[in-house]
Amino acid sequence: MGWSDEVNAADEYFHKRSDDPYWSENSLLGFTVPERNLCGFIYFYFRPNMNLVVAGPAIWDHTGEDVYNCRYYGWDQHLAIPPDAEMFNFELSNSLSCKMIEPQREYRFGYDRHGVKIDLTWTAVAEPHYMKLSKTGDEDPGIANWVSKDGEFSVGHYEQAGRFRGTVEIDGEVLDIDCGALRDRGWGPRHADIKDPLRAGWPYVFASADSGWHLYDPQTTLSFDEDPIEGTTETVTTGFYIRDGIKARVVEGTRRAERGRDGRVLTQVIDAVDELGRELHAVGQSMNWLKWPVNSDILNWWSLVKWEYDGQVVYGEDQDFMTFRHYRKYWNRLVEKDPGLLHCFPSSPDYPPYGK
Repeated sequence: MGWSDEVNAADEYFHKRSDDPYWSENSLLGFTVPERNLCGFIYFYFRPNMNLVVAGPAIWDHTGEDVYNCRYYGWDQHLAIPPDAEMFNFELSNSLSCKMIEPQREYRFGYDRHGVKIDLTWTAVAEPHYMKLSKTGDEDPGIANWVSKDGEFSVGHYEQAGRFRGTVEIDGEVLDIDCGALRDRGWGPRHADIKDPLRAGWPYVFASADSGWHLYDPQTTLSFDEDPIEGTTETVTTGFYIRDGIKARVVEGTRRAERGRDGRVLTQVIDAVDELGRELHAVGQSMNWLKWPVNSDILNWWSLVKWEYDGQVVYGEDQDFMTFRHYRKYWNRLVEKDPGLLHCFPSSPDYPPYGK
């Protein structure tokens, strides 16, 4: 069977699976509080053949960008799957819970641990967007790294525009959440060691049910050895655009990013066209960063982004990620060009400590 032909409500439950230990059922959602320059995510993936679930929230702003100094990091990587758990109906030992109120329409999430409390309800504003190439119907060349075909078993991946509402309590303060929010859903083998090096951008923003977009732009034109990372233009291979309440598939586009001293995206420019011929021009400025090591060997720079598009200024997000192999090679070039970068990383006992 390979990739499913379409997305339906049955995909909100665990699928019939192979015996691949890396068979995964996953979902990722993000939220923002722009006036506080704050972002957060809830991410969970089940590996039922290992009896393993990796799950939890993270919260960050401009005061800390690593998992050990951001506002909160509770993404637990070694939890057992409760016997009665379903994909969107569970309560885990780290207190993360999910209740599916209506498939592909509404979900409620809870969390209460270490002084952090989350009570958020995600509601859809558009139908799911299936990540397949618009012209050929095959799977996206970048997403194939994430979800491999597996014989006669169904695999797939989709993105869905929605809105998060509720509260997040952190450090004794209750934050009201009311923001556009992407929900993704994938199923199939997701191996810890990705076969081919992967680098891509994952920008999105949802101003309302009438306006928003999500794009995926993997580096598919240059090989790992050829890719300079800096100064490149990536090709948009899939995505959707909502204008005046009408959602359409993006059929072509580009993303150009300006990177900072250590490779993080500072600004980016997107130009794309959807299947209705509507043109999207968006300029984004990153406002914060979380350096998130996801899926064992991938560095994800996750940012709150101030987007300007369609005559409006709206806050959304961007995930700019690459395998460690990419970043290691890139880092060596950056240090050669700017040896001062090493001042942040003492490598010998007599190296001056921080602040001196």
